[in-house]
Amino acid sequence: MNAPEEKAPDRYALFSATERTRFSCTVECSTCREETRVSYVELAALLFPVHFHLPLIRYHHSWFRCPACGERTWMRVHLDR
Repeated sequence: MNAPEEKAPDRYALFSATERTRFSCTVECSTCREETRVSYVELAALLFPVHFHLPLIRYHHSWFRCPACGERTWMRVHLDR
């Protein structure tokens, strides 16, 4: 029988947060509800050809390509996560 110490990393791996790195942010998609960590350079590439930003909208302020599903949709950028 396995000891509880051996099962703990597998059990909590599903609920662990992504590792925060310098010069990165989290983007949340309104379509697929996926949160993806991207660097500022990757964020600039996602915003590149066409993007909109409407600060008066309540939740998802920016319209650009989602890195998870690839669709152009409304996104929310979290700089502090």
